[in-house]
Amino acid sequence: MSQQVLELGRRTEELQQVIKMRLPNLQDAAKDMKKFEVELRVLQAALEQAQATMTSPELGRLSLKEQLSHRQHLLSEMESLKPKVHAVQVCQSALRIPEEVVTSLPICHSALRLQEEASRLQHTAIQQCNIMQEAVVQYEQYEQEMKHLQQMIESAHREIQDKPIATSNIQELQDQISHHEELAQKIKGYQEQIASLNSKCKMLTMKAKHATMLLTVTEVEGLSEGMEELDSELLPAHAAHPSVVMVSAALLSGLLIGAACFCIIATRPRRELPQLVFVFCF
Repeated sequence: MSQQVLELGRRTEELQQVIKMRLPNLQDAAKDMKKFEVELRVLQAALEQAQATMTSPELGRLSLKEQLSHRQHLLSEMESLKPKVHAVQVCQSALRIPEEVVTSLPICHSALRLQEEASRLQHTAIQQCNIMQEAVVQYEQYEQEMKHLQQMIESAHREIQDKPIATSNIQELQDQISHHEELAQKIKGYQEQIASLNSKCKMLTMKAKHATMLLTVTEVEGLSEGMEELDSELLPAHAAHPSVVMVSAALLSGLLIGAACFCIIATRPRRELPQLVFVFCF
């Protein structure tokens, strides 16, 4: 029995040494995971900020030109997402955890989703800028047409006002009245065209804003789902990452099993000792 106790003690000590040797690796893995989580949080915050800007109700109260300027500015700011995405990729590549473990971690799946969302968000911003750009070009064309029509109206008014009324000749007076009626009809036609262009401008504004809103809502719904999943997967700062906990638990369980076996052997009578086979899987 004493030999078995000594053998178990020796193997328990070996197990303790294995745990001590692997503990620094676990600590390094925990540090890597913590840094990975920090970079994910940074990317998440940047995406949430971009999302908040894209969905701001203030945008709906801006003119098309102001909206275009605002979205172009947002698109330029989104360039800052690229280094954040790269930082997440670098941290994930640097994780000192077995590859088969990394690929199965939910947090790594969330990291991939966030990277995809960053790409989609930028693509959405580009689409919105294109829509607004086309709308602004068309709007400016309508404005130019309205200015031209307004000038035609003013010219007709001046022609009516500047030409003196012919009172000496009935025929001239009739001709002048006919000409004024023609000018009045032209003015009416110009005004109708201006009203039509105003309606087109309003419709164009509504369509452009509606199109950008639909793009934003579709993108934000997908992003919000990804954020909620990430929030549920990232642990508080003081908690260890699940993968690190699982590996630690496996090592500690092995130690506890060894200690338990030692206690059983040490306390049982000699005649009750079973034939024990020790298998250490590390």
